[in-house]
Amino acid sequence: MPFIRRRGVAAAAAVIAAVMVTVTACDSNKTHDEGKGSASSQARADQSDPGVDTGQGGGRSIGGYKLPDGIPADLTGQALQKWRNGGWKDFSHWKSKAEDFANPYIKDFWTPQRMAQAKSTIPVPTQAGSSSSGSSGTTKAYEPDGPVRRTAATRVASTYHHYAPPVGKLFFTAPEGSMVCSAAVVTDPAHPGRSNLVWTAGHCVHAGKGGGWYRNIAFVPSFNDGARYGIQQATQNVRSSSVSPYGLWWTDWATTSQAWIQGGSHQGSVASAYDYAVLHVKPENGHKSLEEMVGSALPVWFNAPAADKIKAMGVRGYPAEAPYDGSKMYDCRGATKRLVLGYSYPSQYPAQYMIGCTMNGGASGGPWFMTHNGRTYLVSNNSLSDRRTYISGPRLGDNAKQVYLATSDKFK
Repeated sequence: MPFIRRRGVAAAAAVIAAVMVTVTACDSNKTHDEGKGSASSQARADQSDPGVDTGQGGGRSIGGYKLPDGIPADLTGQALQKWRNGGWKDFSHWKSKAEDFANPYIKDFWTPQRMAQAKSTIPVPTQAGSSSSGSSGTTKAYEPDGPVRRTAATRVASTYHHYAPPVGKLFFTAPEGSMVCSAAVVTDPAHPGRSNLVWTAGHCVHAGKGGGWYRNIAFVPSFNDGARYGIQQATQNVRSSSVSPYGLWWTDWATTSQAWIQGGSHQGSVASAYDYAVLHVKPENGHKSLEEMVGSALPVWFNAPAADKIKAMGVRGYPAEAPYDGSKMYDCRGATKRLVLGYSYPSQYPAQYMIGCTMNGGASGGPWFMTHNGRTYLVSNNSLSDRRTYISGPRLGDNAKQVYLATSDKFK
């Protein structure tokens, strides 16, 4: 879901409260092995493959991928019609495992009314000094490395397709209703110049521990392109070129970390160090790739410099909680500090980036970016925020790279 719930943060404040995309940084200390409990999770709902199988034992699959009970496999038959008529609302058997993801396309699902009603939420950090017992031992929330200077987010210049072409707004449905996040187009090593990959936060596609996959996930690049409208007017004109110049893109595959699936929490947890996701999308109309349509995609810089080494980080998104309304793109710039959410003896969990910024719910999943050798890279995504002082994002290490490549490899 989008950002975090606001909680008063004292001087010795909370570790980080809102989910937002961003890169975490490791230092010279030993870190918790990213490969343990954080292998990538993958899922695909193939909307075009006509090959529907009825496997032994009654299992159904599309394109060789098994679908969970209740998810339509016949995309032209009664099952899909039932899904379109409201079957997607049934979360009584919420699917959680990686292989359970399914997101059948529903024509004109995202009506102006649904978009206008979409809400934002974000994981809230554990208060500093609190602790909890996990499967890998005792975990403790740590304070950031020194005070963080509060920096007011500033509006990104319009038009967005010129000044921030890869960034857009993500819509999805959860048991609570319609929700929003932010996201960005990233390059695809399997399809240079023709990427259909989108980077966002794990909490924008999966609820984490005890929850499951969200539904009806769709991406609108350069949402409200000219920044002309408030959210009510923007959603009313969502099919116009001034609001969605590149149309709406439906997610047919989602990949997030196993660590987020097993331990993610909207109260914030050590799993926030793995709070990232990669989507593969398809257009509602047309045949060109997302990168070709947008004209831009961010390469991903894995294992970027540690937080205490970065003096010029950028963070973008569509904050949707007061004083913002989700209609405009904002950003923050500055040096980063290190945030450690927990410690599992004898190892430290991966440190995250944090930066002073007032963006809040709705900005979750938005890109953190840096310039290196003359090129701009995505290095993290918005994950946590206290909604008034700072936001944080995971450091994209080897596990994040596995998540990224797993999505790319499936569409070679």
